[in-house]
Amino acid sequence: MELDPKDLGTLDLEGAWVPYADLHDSAFLPTRITLGADEYAYSSSMIIQGHSAVLPQRIMQLRSAGKKPIIVERDDRYYVFVSPP
Repeated sequence: MELDPKDLGTLDLEGAWVPYADLHDSAFLPTRITLGADEYAYSSSMIIQGHSAVLPQRIMQLRSAGKKPIIVERDDRYYVFVSPP
């Protein structure tokens, strides 16, 4: 699935700003996302309720590994996609 940069927002995870896309109206949840020249692959998901206990640390770990994360929201879950370093 290709995302248009103008459709992105940001999600503030305890000061770690992450690109964010709302896919509530999408017919399906993709396993790969393209944003400009970057390709992102599905990495993990978590329930939105209570995400603040885990998601900020997960994003920091991904960035420390040189990966670029993007968050997709659909139904009651956040889906984490990453591009390789």
